[in-house]
Amino acid sequence: MKPRTGKSCIRCGLCAKECPAGAIPVEEPSKTDAKACISCMRCIEICPRKARSVSKTLLAASSVKMKKVCSGRKKNELFL
Repeated sequence: MKPRTGKSCIRCGLCAKECPAGAIPVEEPSKTDAKACISCMRCIEICPRKARSVSKTLLAASSVKMKKVCSGRKKNELFL
């Protein structure tokens, strides 16, 4: 689930500056390095033009999966 840039991108570079993984190049902020992207969605949150987004279908599917996995409380486990 990697964010994509839409037509309303003005190439301000804010997403590139704020990306914690460095997956968005400053010189070409409309691109995303899919291998470096950690899907944190920070770029979507901070974009002033809301030019970045993910597929609505993929987002809905992920939401259903996460709801199923995270609906109940889990016991603590210790892994050594």
